[in-house]
Amino acid sequence: MARVDVTTQRIVNTGLAPTLTAPTVDGDVIDSGAVAVYVTNGSGGSINVTAQTPATQSGLAVAESVVAVAAGATRLIGPFPKGTFGQLSGADEGQVYIDYSAQASVTRAVVGF
Repeated sequence: MARVDVTTQRIVNTGLAPTLTAPTVDGDVIDSGAVAVYVTNGSGGSINVTAQTPATQSGLAVAESVVAVAAGATRLIGPFPKGTFGQLSGADEGQVYIDYSAQASVTRAVVGF
């Protein structure tokens, strides 16, 4: 199975009720920039959501962004500046890779302006 492209749901003046779907085992590909991942963890334990950081600063690798989402909790994670989180080459150049330590009972949406 491959990473899944997740469409950004746009926030508008009348509001947004995001449609949440399950992440895949191989992770998500999302837009970079002024977007956030809305994650709900319905499982019995905490999970980690990791945004990969292919960038380097002064020759040093930038640490990946890892956010814990407790059991029964919802988190809004982002934004994801292209210079830090955007893939450097290939078909997904400029897009962000998001990984989940567990997928069972977890849902997510990508939201942005």
